[in-house]
Amino acid sequence: MRNLRTGVIGAGHLGRFHAQKYAGCSDFQGLYDTDATRAREVAAELGCRVFPSPQALLSEVDAISVVTPTSTHYGVTREALECQVHCLVEKPFTLDLQEADALIRLAHDQGCVLAVGHIERAQPVMRYLRTQEFGPPRYLEGERLAPFKPRSLDVDVIMDLMIHDLDLVMMLAGCRPRDIRAVGVAAVTAQADMANAWITLENGSVANLAVSRAVREPVRRMRLFWEDRYASVDFLQNRLTFYRRGPGAVPGIPGVVGDVVDLPRTDALEEEIRAFLAAVRGEGEVLCDASAGREALAAALDVRRAVDSFLCPA
Repeated sequence: MRNLRTGVIGAGHLGRFHAQKYAGCSDFQGLYDTDATRAREVAAELGCRVFPSPQALLSEVDAISVVTPTSTHYGVTREALECQVHCLVEKPFTLDLQEADALIRLAHDQGCVLAVGHIERAQPVMRYLRTQEFGPPRYLEGERLAPFKPRSLDVDVIMDLMIHDLDLVMMLAGCRPRDIRAVGVAAVTAQADMANAWITLENGSVANLAVSRAVREPVRRMRLFWEDRYASVDFLQNRLTFYRRGPGAVPGIPGVVGDVVDLPRTDALEEEIRAFLAAVRGEGEVLCDASAGREALAAALDVRRAVDSFLCPA
Protein backbone atom coordinates (compact mmCIF):
# COMPACT_ATOMS: atom_id res chain seq x y z
CA MET A 1 0.00 0.00 0.00
CA ARG A 2 1.20 3.53 -0.76
CA ASN A 3 2.66 5.65 2.00
CA LEU A 4 -0.28 6.97 4.00
CA ARG A 5 -1.11 10.64 3.80
CA THR A 6 -1.57 11.94 7.34
CA GLY A 7 -2.56 15.08 9.17
CA VAL A 8 -3.23 16.46 12.63
CA ILE A 9 -6.20 18.49 13.83
CA GLY A 10 -5.12 20.41 16.93
CA ALA A 11 -1.62 21.90 17.15
CA GLY A 12 -1.39 22.51 20.87
CA HIS A 13 1.17 21.04 23.26
CA LEU A 14 0.36 17.40 22.48
CA GLY A 15 -0.73 18.01 18.89
CA ARG A 16 2.75 19.29 18.09
CA PHE A 17 4.22 15.98 19.23
CA HIS A 18 1.75 14.03 17.09
CA ALA A 19 2.74 16.14 14.09
CA GLN A 20 6.44 15.48 14.74
CA LYS A 21 5.89 11.71 14.78
CA TYR A 22 3.78 11.67 11.61
CA ALA A 23 6.37 13.80 9.85
CA GLY A 24 8.94 11.09 10.56
CA CYS A 25 6.96 7.98 9.59
CA SER A 26 4.37 8.92 6.95
CA ASP A 27 3.54 11.28 4.13
CA PHE A 28 2.60 14.11 6.47
CA GLN A 29 0.42 16.66 4.72
CA GLY A 30 0.05 19.21 7.50
CA LEU A 31 -2.23 20.42 10.24
CA TYR A 32 -5.15 22.59 11.23
CA ASP A 33 -5.81 24.50 14.44
CA THR A 34 -8.32 27.18 15.39
CA ASP A 35 -5.32 29.20 16.63
CA ALA A 36 -3.77 30.16 13.28
CA THR A 37 -0.66 31.63 14.91
CA ARG A 38 0.07 28.42 16.78
CA ALA A 39 -0.56 26.37 13.64
CA ARG A 40 1.92 28.46 11.67
CA GLU A 41 4.56 28.05 14.39
CA VAL A 42 4.32 24.25 14.36
CA ALA A 43 4.14 24.14 10.57
CA ALA A 44 7.28 26.29 10.29
CA GLU A 45 9.11 23.92 12.61
CA LEU A 46 8.16 20.87 10.56
CA GLY A 47 8.11 22.40 7.11
CA CYS A 48 4.51 21.39 6.47
CA ARG A 49 1.29 23.06 5.37
CA VAL A 50 -1.30 24.85 7.48
CA PHE A 51 -4.79 24.04 6.20
CA PRO A 52 -7.44 26.78 6.31
CA SER A 53 -10.14 24.43 7.61
CA PRO A 54 -10.65 20.86 8.84
CA GLN A 55 -12.53 20.13 5.62
CA ALA A 56 -9.55 21.19 3.49
CA LEU A 57 -7.25 18.88 5.46
CA LEU A 58 -9.66 15.94 5.40
CA SER A 59 -9.89 16.09 1.62
CA GLU A 60 -6.16 15.34 1.30
CA VAL A 61 -5.39 12.71 3.96
CA ASP A 62 -6.00 9.05 4.71
CA ALA A 63 -5.54 9.23 8.49
CA ILE A 64 -5.41 11.86 11.21
CA SER A 65 -4.88 12.42 14.89
CA VAL A 66 -7.57 14.40 16.68
CA VAL A 67 -5.77 16.38 19.38
CA THR A 68 -8.36 19.00 20.27
CA PRO A 69 -10.26 19.79 23.51
CA THR A 70 -12.36 16.84 24.63
CA SER A 71 -15.59 18.76 24.05
CA THR A 72 -14.77 18.86 20.31
CA HIS A 73 -13.67 15.23 19.86
CA TYR A 74 -17.07 14.02 18.75
CA GLY A 75 -17.69 16.70 16.12
CA VAL A 76 -14.20 16.60 14.64
CA THR A 77 -14.01 12.80 14.57
CA ARG A 78 -17.51 12.42 13.13
CA GLU A 79 -16.64 14.76 10.27
CA ALA A 80 -13.43 12.84 9.57
CA LEU A 81 -15.16 9.45 9.60
CA GLU A 82 -17.85 10.74 7.27
CA CYS A 83 -14.99 11.56 4.86
CA GLN A 84 -13.70 7.98 5.36
CA VAL A 85 -10.57 9.22 7.12
CA HIS A 86 -9.12 6.90 9.79
CA CYS A 87 -8.80 8.50 13.24
CA LEU A 88 -6.59 8.31 16.30
CA VAL A 89 -8.43 10.34 18.97
CA GLU A 90 -6.62 11.48 22.09
CA LYS A 91 -8.04 10.44 25.43
CA PRO A 92 -10.59 10.90 26.85
CA PHE A 93 -12.36 9.49 23.82
CA THR A 94 -15.46 11.71 24.07
CA LEU A 95 -17.49 13.62 26.64
CA ASP A 96 -20.04 10.84 27.17
CA LEU A 97 -20.92 7.29 26.18
CA GLN A 98 -23.60 8.34 23.69
CA GLU A 99 -20.99 10.20 21.66
CA ALA A 100 -18.58 7.26 21.91
CA ASP A 101 -21.21 4.77 20.76
CA ALA A 102 -22.18 6.95 17.82
CA LEU A 103 -18.57 7.21 16.64
CA ILE A 104 -18.02 3.47 17.02
CA ARG A 105 -21.07 2.76 14.86
CA LEU A 106 -20.01 5.32 12.27
CA ALA A 107 -16.45 3.96 12.05
CA HIS A 108 -17.87 0.46 11.49
CA ASP A 109 -20.26 1.66 8.81
CA GLN A 110 -17.50 3.60 7.02
CA GLY A 111 -14.92 0.82 7.30
CA CYS A 112 -12.52 3.11 9.17
CA VAL A 113 -9.96 2.41 11.88
CA LEU A 114 -10.86 4.30 15.07
CA ALA A 115 -8.27 4.28 17.84
CA VAL A 116 -8.00 6.08 21.17
CA GLY A 117 -4.75 7.53 22.48
CA HIS A 118 -4.17 5.65 25.72
CA ILE A 119 -0.43 6.02 25.40
CA GLU A 120 0.55 4.08 28.53
CA ARG A 121 -0.28 0.87 26.66
CA ALA A 122 2.76 1.61 24.50
CA GLN A 123 5.15 1.80 27.45
CA PRO A 124 7.74 -1.03 27.42
CA VAL A 125 6.73 -2.15 30.92
CA MET A 126 3.11 -2.70 29.83
CA ARG A 127 4.11 -4.38 26.60
CA TYR A 128 6.31 -6.77 28.61
CA LEU A 129 3.65 -7.55 31.23
CA ARG A 130 1.13 -8.40 28.50
CA THR A 131 3.50 -11.08 27.16
CA GLN A 132 3.69 -12.86 30.52
CA GLU A 133 1.28 -15.55 31.68
CA PHE A 134 0.80 -14.57 35.30
CA GLY A 135 -2.96 -14.25 35.05
CA PRO A 136 -4.90 -11.21 36.29
CA PRO A 137 -3.31 -9.41 39.26
CA ARG A 138 -5.32 -9.82 42.46
CA TYR A 139 -4.52 -6.32 43.72
CA LEU A 140 -3.27 -3.22 41.93
CA GLU A 141 -2.07 0.12 43.27
CA GLY A 142 -1.50 3.16 41.08
CA GLU A 143 -0.11 6.63 41.76
CA ARG A 144 -0.20 9.26 39.04
CA LEU A 145 0.80 12.65 40.39
CA ALA A 146 1.69 15.73 38.35
CA PRO A 147 2.54 19.39 38.95
CA PHE A 148 -0.18 21.86 38.08
CA LYS A 149 -0.17 22.96 34.43
CA PRO A 150 -2.57 25.53 32.95
CA ARG A 151 -3.71 23.18 30.18
CA SER A 152 -6.14 20.27 30.01
CA LEU A 153 -8.33 22.21 32.42
CA ASP A 154 -11.41 21.47 30.33
CA VAL A 155 -11.47 18.15 32.22
CA ASP A 156 -10.98 17.15 35.85
CA VAL A 157 -8.09 15.07 37.20
CA ILE A 158 -10.08 11.87 36.62
CA MET A 159 -10.33 12.43 32.87
CA ASP A 160 -6.88 14.04 32.74
CA LEU A 161 -4.85 11.47 34.70
CA MET A 162 -6.80 8.65 36.37
CA ILE A 163 -8.30 7.46 33.09
CA HIS A 164 -4.82 6.19 32.10
CA ASP A 165 -4.67 3.85 35.09
CA LEU A 166 -8.31 2.83 34.77
CA ASP A 167 -7.50 1.68 31.24
CA LEU A 168 -4.41 -0.23 32.37
CA VAL A 169 -6.25 -1.88 35.26
CA MET A 170 -9.01 -3.17 32.96
CA MET A 171 -6.47 -4.26 30.35
CA LEU A 172 -4.42 -6.23 32.90
CA ALA A 173 -7.42 -7.68 34.74
CA GLY A 174 -9.29 -8.50 31.55
CA CYS A 175 -12.62 -7.24 32.89
CA ARG A 176 -14.64 -4.19 33.91
CA PRO A 177 -15.25 -2.61 37.32
CA ARG A 178 -18.10 -4.05 39.40
CA ASP A 179 -18.05 -1.47 42.18
CA ILE A 180 -16.36 1.93 42.50
CA ARG A 181 -15.93 4.08 45.58
CA ALA A 182 -14.08 7.37 45.23
CA VAL A 183 -13.35 10.70 46.88
CA GLY A 184 -11.89 13.90 45.51
CA VAL A 185 -10.82 17.43 46.36
CA ALA A 186 -10.85 20.65 44.36
CA ALA A 187 -7.46 22.12 45.15
CA VAL A 188 -6.63 24.69 42.49
CA THR A 189 -9.66 24.65 40.15
CA ALA A 190 -13.40 24.28 40.58
CA GLN A 191 -13.12 20.61 39.55
CA ALA A 192 -11.51 17.62 41.25
CA ASP A 193 -7.72 18.10 41.22
CA MET A 194 -6.99 15.17 43.55
CA ALA A 195 -8.87 11.89 43.75
CA ASN A 196 -8.65 8.38 45.12
CA ALA A 197 -10.69 5.43 43.85
CA TRP A 198 -11.20 1.95 45.34
CA ILE A 199 -12.35 -0.35 42.55
CA THR A 200 -13.58 -3.93 42.72
CA LEU A 201 -13.47 -5.64 39.34
CA GLU A 202 -15.82 -8.28 37.95
CA ASN A 203 -13.25 -11.04 38.61
CA GLY A 204 -12.85 -10.05 42.28
CA SER A 205 -9.55 -8.21 41.82
CA VAL A 206 -9.17 -4.85 43.55
CA ALA A 207 -7.45 -1.64 42.45
CA ASN A 208 -6.59 1.40 44.53
CA LEU A 209 -5.78 4.46 42.39
CA ALA A 210 -4.56 7.87 43.54
CA VAL A 211 -4.13 10.90 41.29
CA SER A 212 -3.26 14.55 41.71
CA ARG A 213 -2.40 17.46 39.43
CA ALA A 214 -1.29 19.72 42.26
CA VAL A 215 2.03 18.32 43.53
CA ARG A 216 5.61 19.52 43.14
CA GLU A 217 7.25 16.35 41.76
CA PRO A 218 5.74 14.01 39.15
CA VAL A 219 5.12 10.37 40.08
CA ARG A 220 3.83 7.61 37.80
CA ARG A 221 3.96 4.25 39.54
CA MET A 222 2.00 1.04 39.71
CA ARG A 223 2.28 -2.08 41.84
CA LEU A 224 0.68 -5.36 40.86
CA PHE A 225 0.22 -8.32 43.18
CA TRP A 226 -0.29 -11.97 42.31
CA GLU A 227 -0.37 -14.96 44.68
CA ASP A 228 3.34 -15.71 44.25
CA ARG A 229 4.93 -12.36 43.31
CA TYR A 230 4.43 -8.68 42.85
CA ALA A 231 5.70 -6.19 40.29
CA SER A 232 6.77 -2.62 40.88
CA VAL A 233 6.45 -0.36 37.83
CA ASP A 234 8.02 3.09 37.51
CA PHE A 235 6.80 4.62 34.25
CA LEU A 236 9.05 7.67 34.53
CA GLN A 237 12.19 5.57 34.94
CA ASN A 238 11.05 2.79 32.59
CA ARG A 239 11.79 0.35 35.39
CA LEU A 240 10.10 -2.97 36.19
CA THR A 241 11.10 -4.99 39.25
CA PHE A 242 9.60 -8.31 40.34
CA TYR A 243 9.65 -9.49 43.93
CA ARG A 244 9.06 -13.14 44.75
CA ARG A 245 9.79 -15.74 47.39
CA GLY A 246 13.07 -17.52 46.89
CA PRO A 247 16.67 -18.00 48.02
CA GLY A 248 18.48 -14.80 48.93
CA ALA A 249 16.74 -11.73 50.23
CA VAL A 250 15.85 -8.16 49.57
CA PRO A 251 17.31 -6.01 52.38
CA GLY A 252 14.70 -5.77 55.10
CA ILE A 253 12.43 -8.43 53.58
CA PRO A 254 13.71 -11.92 54.52
CA GLY A 255 13.20 -14.59 51.89
CA VAL A 256 12.13 -12.21 49.12
CA VAL A 257 14.18 -11.84 45.94
CA GLY A 258 14.08 -8.82 43.66
CA ASP A 259 14.60 -9.21 39.89
CA VAL A 260 14.99 -6.13 37.70
CA VAL A 261 13.78 -6.60 34.10
CA ASP A 262 15.99 -4.90 31.53
CA LEU A 263 13.67 -2.97 29.22
CA PRO A 264 14.46 -0.99 26.07
CA ARG A 265 13.75 2.72 25.96
CA THR A 266 11.22 3.56 23.28
CA ASP A 267 9.17 6.55 22.17
CA ALA A 268 5.67 5.60 23.37
CA LEU A 269 3.86 8.14 21.19
CA GLU A 270 5.73 7.02 18.09
CA GLU A 271 4.93 3.39 18.91
CA GLU A 272 1.26 4.27 19.30
CA ILE A 273 1.14 6.14 15.99
CA ARG A 274 3.07 3.45 14.11
CA ALA A 275 0.63 0.82 15.40
CA PHE A 276 -2.29 3.00 14.27
CA LEU A 277 -0.85 3.42 10.78
CA ALA A 278 -0.08 -0.30 10.55
CA ALA A 279 -3.72 -1.03 11.40
CA VAL A 280 -4.86 1.39 8.69
CA ARG A 281 -2.68 -0.54 6.21
CA GLY A 282 -4.21 -3.82 7.43
CA GLU A 283 -0.89 -4.97 8.90
CA GLY A 284 -1.65 -5.06 12.62
CA GLU A 285 -3.87 -3.79 15.41
CA VAL A 286 -4.13 -0.48 17.21
CA LEU A 287 -2.93 -0.41 20.83
CA CYS A 288 -6.30 0.82 22.09
CA ASP A 289 -9.37 0.45 19.91
CA ALA A 290 -12.50 2.54 20.26
CA SER A 291 -14.32 -0.09 22.33
CA ALA A 292 -11.52 -0.14 24.90
CA GLY A 293 -11.43 3.66 24.86
CA ARG A 294 -15.17 3.64 25.56
CA GLU A 295 -14.71 1.28 28.52
CA ALA A 296 -12.03 3.53 30.02
CA LEU A 297 -14.39 6.49 29.58
CA ALA A 298 -17.25 4.57 31.22
CA ALA A 299 -15.10 3.74 34.24
CA ALA A 300 -13.88 7.34 34.50
CA LEU A 301 -17.46 8.63 34.39
CA ASP A 302 -18.38 6.22 37.21
CA VAL A 303 -15.45 7.49 39.27
CA ARG A 304 -16.51 11.08 38.56
CA ARG A 305 -20.05 10.40 39.78
CA ALA A 306 -18.69 8.94 43.01
CA VAL A 307 -16.32 11.90 43.45
CA ASP A 308 -19.03 14.46 42.70
CA SER A 309 -21.11 13.09 45.58
CA PHE A 310 -18.17 13.70 47.91
CA LEU A 311 -16.34 16.65 46.35
CA CYS A 312 -15.41 19.46 48.67
CA PRO A 313 -13.16 22.51 48.25
CA ALA A 314 -9.64 22.33 49.66
